[in-house]
Order: sequence, then structure tokens, then C-alpha cells
Amino acid sequence: MVLLRLSAAILLLLFFHMLNAQIVHNAVQVKISDLPFPVSNAQQLNQVVWTMLGTTTKETVYCVSEAPVSQLRFVCIDCFQKNITDMVDVLSSAQDLTRSAGFPTVALRNVAVNPNWTGATIMCQAALNGETIDSGSAVVDVRYLRQPHLVDASGQGPVLIGSQGYRFYVECARTPEGHCQQSGRRKVLRCAVQAHPPATVFRWLKNGVVISGNSADITIGTEMIGQSIQCSANNDLFSENDMPTSQAVQIDPYTAARIIQDNFQTLQNTAPFQTGNRVDMNQQINLGCQIEGNPRPVVFWKLRKSSGQVVDAICPQGFDGQYQEVPPEHRSQALITNIIASYLNSNYQISKKGFLILYFLNVDIILYLRLINRLNAICSLRIGNYSYSGQYWCSACSFISQGAPECSPSLETPGASSLMVQVQGPPMESDAPPTVEKTSTMDGAIVIVHYCSEPLPKLPRDVIFSVDQNELQVGQSWQNFRFDGTTQNNTVPNCHIARLQVLPLTEDDHGRHAVLKIQNTYGSKHIQVDLSSLLGDGRSSITTFPGWLIIFLAFLCCAILISLCVLTCIRKNLLCFKSIISVRRKKESELSNELSNSKAIIWKNFWFNQLNYSGNTRQTYSTEETPRPLYQPSGQPAEVIRCDSRNDSAYHLYLSKEAVV
Repeated sequence: MVLLRLSAAILLLLFFHMLNAQIVHNAVQVKISDLPFPVSNAQQLNQVVWTMLGTTTKETVYCVSEAPVSQLRFVCIDCFQKNITDMVDVLSSAQDLTRSAGFPTVALRNVAVNPNWTGATIMCQAALNGETIDSGSAVVDVRYLRQPHLVDASGQGPVLIGSQGYRFYVECARTPEGHCQQSGRRKVLRCAVQAHPPATVFRWLKNGVVISGNSADITIGTEMIGQSIQCSANNDLFSENDMPTSQAVQIDPYTAARIIQDNFQTLQNTAPFQTGNRVDMNQQINLGCQIEGNPRPVVFWKLRKSSGQVVDAICPQGFDGQYQEVPPEHRSQALITNIIASYLNSNYQISKKGFLILYFLNVDIILYLRLINRLNAICSLRIGNYSYSGQYWCSACSFISQGAPECSPSLETPGASSLMVQVQGPPMESDAPPTVEKTSTMDGAIVIVHYCSEPLPKLPRDVIFSVDQNELQVGQSWQNFRFDGTTQNNTVPNCHIARLQVLPLTEDDHGRHAVLKIQNTYGSKHIQVDLSSLLGDGRSSITTFPGWLIIFLAFLCCAILISLCVLTCIRKNLLCFKSIISVRRKKESELSNELSNSKAIIWKNFWFNQLNYSGNTRQTYSTEETPRPLYQPSGQPAEVIRCDSRNDSAYHLYLSKEAVV
């Protein structure tokens, strides 16, 4: 009875302890707050706002609770789903302010936030009696405004010119006197800024003075040439006087790059060019183009091959090209005369050499001559092989933004002037290696060898295939080799294809030595053809077998097929095997019956003799006065009784006399 009362008291005590713990657990609170107040006075935040001013935030976020909780910490609920990887380390770096505050408190200060955190959900957790208490969740909102910068209508930034800063260009269509016409294309500039929330206030500044506001775009023309322009943006994160401002960009006149003249026609009429624009190999030719424009133009040298493919010519391109400045006094006499005549009296005289003798020069003339850049561009080519053949031209280009340049003529299509080059020289091996193809019957191969030659070799004696020193002209055969002929390569200028047919293909062909011999009026070339690698190293899809091996494999397959058919017929009693199986089963049945009868007779005789023997044995033992030992003494023969059916070889029975009861 006492034990029952004691157990009841213990259970009642445990119940009240658990109830008290549950009450304490429910009473404890954890909150995320923007002020370090006790949890009872703190207000749970549903949104955590972090404002980036520079690299860190100005707000402090607190996690507060009350005793006896411990291990306060911030956690991110959905960072994994949102692929946010850098937020966990920042949250775990919260400072413990419990001692200074007098209650459990941790804080996030001067956080280096990431704008990608916007939309993530965080909460605060505390530990109590081995359990975790969660606060309400709060959504992160990162507010920022990054430095504004200027771009054009296509989103491209200004051009950076070394030691001169950033430049945007406004089209300047020059009059005969050198002035910019107002009818030129105007340029749209945009104040680009990354911000959250989006920027709503914009201002534009010319030379540091506000000229317009509250629009992200501005359209400028020639009136802005020589001026500096900036923009400011705000999304209510900054005061009006502290709005972030972009870097200053200088506005310069843009005169489209163009080609003044070239030397293509002169080259075609002088050495080393021959009739038909032919140039011997290893000769040097210098292509030249004079270009003009502002900003300083560049030249791209292009080559269109006979296949239609357009590639860069093999000479320095663009900013890395070879250029020579054309001084103002060497420019067009008529152009300078027109400029000067609009400013000076007609009493001044202009010399025949184009030098003006006058007391002063107008500033506009000097400015024009300086703004218009004229250059001589040079492309030096040493004709090394037949890949230099094709159509050459130069394209004058201007980089007026960070995007693609504006070019005239196009980089893909030549203009009115171009230079055709037809390289001629001795035969050469093409860049394309020899290849092999299967024949239509799949039992042979066609070896393809590429070569280049201009002028063309004369067939049939100038193009010969040699196989083990047996020379084959076009159409000739030796054993299983045949020289099919040559064809024009439409993708490579001055190049051709020679086709050697091997039919049928045998294993002996792998070790043969083949050479393509070409010659023309400039020289000759022997191209070695490695048949072993083409036909026997596995790179070719052609596989050959000896004839005897094919016959043996075919015979083996037939034998296996016949054996399978015979086994199937035997198992299913088909065809002639049906009667054979029936006879065999009949004989097996008769033999089984005879064996059963023989066994029955043997057992019958055995038990009959056994009964007779048992009666005689009992009578013999009864007449003996003393029992005999179970085992016969050593040295005496054992008494053995054999059944009467001694002549029956199927069964013998041996009995010891002592074993009979």
C-alpha cells in the first residue's frame, strides 16, 4: 500500500514538472526587432530593411528574448532554395550583447549585404531545455543605388581614350567651310543606374551645371560638342544635395570614317603583278589605303576567298595596324582653300603650293584640321602560299562607343575598290591531310590527296600516282589500284583533289608505298601517302579480312545452324526423329518390365530360402550345451551361408551364422 502511494506521488510530481516546463516554454518569446528593447516591449519585424551606403548597411537588427533561454542565433529559412550562399556566414557573425543589455540579445551591425538577398526569409532561434524556440519570420529587403553611368541608346558606354578620359561622339556633317551642320543625327544618352527600389529622380549636368531633370534620357546634338556632360540619380536613399553623380564624359564631333583613296589600281599595273592579277609566290606587295574621320579611325584588311569565305588578311589589324599620319599641309588644296575663303578677304593670295601667306589664321580652320584625322594605312603581304589568293579590300572604322565599330565599306562586303590576287608558283601540299572513303560496294577504298598548283599541271603526264614504283596516270590501273582522276577543290583557291581507288582492298595494301607526283612550269612536288595509317590504324572505318577467313567463318556458322536445327527436331519429335524416339521409348519400356519381373523372382526365392534356413538354425542352437561367442576367435574362418541362387549374377547374399537370431 505504501509503495502504491509513493508511485502515485512520483507520477504526480513528474506531471506537474512537465506542465510547468510547458507553461514556461509557451511563455518564453523570441523576436526580431530594430531596437534593443526587452522582448515584452519589442515589436516583431515582418520585414528587415538593409540600406547600402557604400559597402555596408547603416541599420542594426536585433534578436531579443528572455531568461532562461540561451544560444540566440539568426537563421535563413529559404537561402538554399533561392541559391543564396553568402548569407549564412553573415548571419552567424551576429554579436552577443546579452551582458550589456541585461537580457538575451544578439545584433547584426555593419553588415556587408548583397543585393541578391532581397526576398530571402530569416528568423531568430533560441535554445531552452534541449528544445528550439523560433521567432516570427521576416523578409529581407536590401535597398541600394549604385554609381550612375552614361550609355548610349544601344546600352554601350563611352570610349576611353588614354590620358584624355571618356568620350561620346555626336555626328558632324561638315560644310565646305568645315562647319558642323545642324541636320546631323542627334544622339540619345541614358543615365544607367542599378537601384532598388528603382531610381525615380534624375538630373543632367553640363560642365557641372544642372540643365534638365527628372528624365533618364537626354538627346544631344552638335550644340554639345566640346562640352562635358554628367547625370545624377536618386531613389529616396540620398538627400537632394548628395545624389550620386556619374563620371564626366566629353562630347566630341563624329565624322564617319571613310576611305579617301587606295593604291589598288596602281599595284595591278606594276610589278610584281602580272597579267590577270597573277603574283608569283614569295613576292612582297604593299596594300595602302588613306582614311579620314573623327575619332581617329582604324583600318581592317579583309580577304574574300574563292569559296566566298571572308577572313582577315594576314597583316596587322585595327588598333595594331601600321599607320602614318597625314599632316594638314599635305591635304587637299581645294578643301583648305574653301575653308579659308569663308573667313578671309579675297585680297589675300594663295600660293600655287597651297601655302597661305597671311597675317593671322582663323581658329576654326586650325580646329577643323586637328579634329579631322587623316591616316595612311599599310598592309604588307609576303605571298607564302596559295591561301593568299582572293579579293582584298580595306574598311575604315570608327569606335564611337564600347560596342562594334561603324565601318565603311562593310567588313563582310567589299566596296567599289578592291584588289584581286592570283598566286602562282610550284605545286604544294594542301593544308588538308589525305583522307580515305569507302567505295559504293563497301569492299574497297578511295584515297583522297589534296594539292595546290597554279598554273595547273598538264594531264596526264604532270600528275602521277606511284604505287611501289609503278606509275599510274589518270585512268590507268595496276593490280587493284586505279588512278580515277583529279577534281577542283571549291573551298580552297588553286587547290585540287587526286583520287586513288583501291578495289578490292586486301591486307597487303597496307604495306605498299604510294606517292603523288605533281609538276608544273614552276617546279614539282612529291606528296607521300601513308597507306598504312589511312587503311590500317583504325582511323579509317574500313576493315578488311582474308578470303579464307571469311569462308571458314561462313562454314562455321552453317554448321552451328544445322546443329541447332537437329537438336530442335529431336526435342520436339519432328520430322524423321519422331519414329526413332517412339522405337527407343518402346524398347526402354520392355527392358524396364523385364527387369521388374527378374527382381520379383529373386526376392521370392530369397525369402523362401531364408525361412527354411531359420528353422534349421534354431534346431542346431538348441542342441548346443553352451552359447557360442558372438565373434569367432582369431584365426578361425567365419561361417558364411550363400543363398541357393548362386548362378544368378544379379544378386548374392552372404550371411554370418552368428548374425541369425
